Amino acid sequence: MMRPRLSDCSRCLARSRLFSTTAQRTEQSQNPPFPPMEGYARLTNRGLISITGADSTTFLQGLTTQNMLVASDRNRSLRSTGTYAAFLNSQGRVLNDAFIYPLPGAEAQGAESGWLVEVDKNQIPALLKHLKKHKLRAKLKLRALEEGERTVWSSWNLSWKNHAKSQPWAVYTRETGFPSLFEPTSEMTGCMDNRAPGLGSRIITPGSDELRTYYPDKSHVRGDEVQLDSYTVRRFLHGVPEGQAEIISGTALPLQCNMDMADGIDFRKGCYVGQELTIRTHHRGVTRKRILPVQLYDLGQEGQNAPELFAYDPSFQLTLPSGEADIVKDGAATRRGRSAGTFLNGIGNIGLALCRLEVMTDVALMGEDPAHPDEHHFKLSWAPEVEQPNEIGVRAFVPSWLREFISKGRGG
Repeated sequence: MMRPRLSDCSRCLARSRLFSTTAQRTEQSQNPPFPPMEGYARLTNRGLISITGADSTTFLQGLTTQNMLVASDRNRSLRSTGTYAAFLNSQGRVLNDAFIYPLPGAEAQGAESGWLVEVDKNQIPALLKHLKKHKLRAKLKLRALEEGERTVWSSWNLSWKNHAKSQPWAVYTRETGFPSLFEPTSEMTGCMDNRAPGLGSRIITPGSDELRTYYPDKSHVRGDEVQLDSYTVRRFLHGVPEGQAEIISGTALPLQCNMDMADGIDFRKGCYVGQELTIRTHHRGVTRKRILPVQLYDLGQEGQNAPELFAYDPSFQLTLPSGEADIVKDGAATRRGRSAGTFLNGIGNIGLALCRLEVMTDVALMGEDPAHPDEHHFKLSWAPEVEQPNEIGVRAFVPSWLREFISKGRGG
């Protein structure tokens, strides 16, 4: 029996039937509420690094998975919009996931051209060290922006002047050379967030002022400001990892983190650090593990079945591991049984996990027969020395856009 597909629409997720559980439910849950259909959030967990100078573009071209140039342009013009990308180590493992934006207002002010790199705020010192190691004699300046110098925002259901509200997913691809939504003189920059359909947009504003300072008209930025946790829930519902708590630095592979699907990798751009393994996996290998959204439930309840629909319940209370935890088949020996995946992060009854597709999903890889995950229960396996208050069941869901991506032979 085919597993029900993850809904493409947050409204549909909100309507999904919630399942029964013996886990604690409280009227005043500490979990964030279901995220609104329209809104924006200040991403206080993200920081910025500026890279300016004559060699800034060439420097980034050799260090990131993304093309800093418009690939379809014979004149090799610089991209005018931000983009999703990653920095890899020499073994092809992700050091940092990032968004890279053209430095706003530089041309109008006659300043040096350059870029802003948005990364996990806690990882800025480590990334700066990595960048300085490769700087050599390049003519550029590296600087971590001070707190409040600029602010990173996520906005969804964004309606831009002169642009249709229903722009297709991945409209800002490296092939199109799509023009920037900001004027050359603007002190703001940003991009569509291509990591999942309908995820929204990134906006970088000067200073620490509220976003309404720059968009007082709700026809441009809709909804109200929400807390960071609400944005995180929204990411989990879309199956999107972010930061090195979920994309483990030095361990994660970019294709396992769905960066190929999110157009965060240019497989034709030429050499960059970590390219060899990434290209080989893309062209010759198969990606057997991917980060997926997962539903958590109380496995200890008698007669409890795994949920059939993916839904977020703010009142759902479970004690989750503070870091990575193995996912194993219920009944299998923890130490001897093969891990089915790795739990990464969660809120309430949803989260993200790196899952073995041929074990935890019905996705068929390379013409193989699909697995039957509905015949098994999967659970979190904590370290033996840590007391586990709940038997937490885990069920993986494959977003329809990722399923389609794999079925077309681009990600399997």
